[in-house]
Amino acid sequence: MDTQALQLHDKVQKLIEQYSKDKEKLSKLETELKEITNENINLNEKVNKLQNELRTAQDSNLKLNQERNQLTQKNQELEKMISAFEGFANDLNTKIDDLIPAIEKL
Repeated sequence: MDTQALQLHDKVQKLIEQYSKDKEKLSKLETELKEITNENINLNEKVNKLQNELRTAQDSNLKLNQERNQLTQKNQELEKMISAFEGFANDLNTKIDDLIPAIEKL
């Protein structure tokens, strides 16, 4: 019976040692989980911040594109006006050139 008691004692001792190792391992894993959870929270915050910055940049880009389109349209209108003015100036120049000989005859 002593051998059975000793074997049982050894088995209980091994179970206690294994429990202690597992408990220590669990504690380390819990600590690691907390660190990973905190890192995940920080990364999510960064992702949210970057998404907000991206939305802001996209909004700015859209506004700048709209402004560019408006300026392009105004530029085209001004070029048409300049072209019309140049045509008017050329016609006026031609008329003045035609009047000069008539004035010189007077």
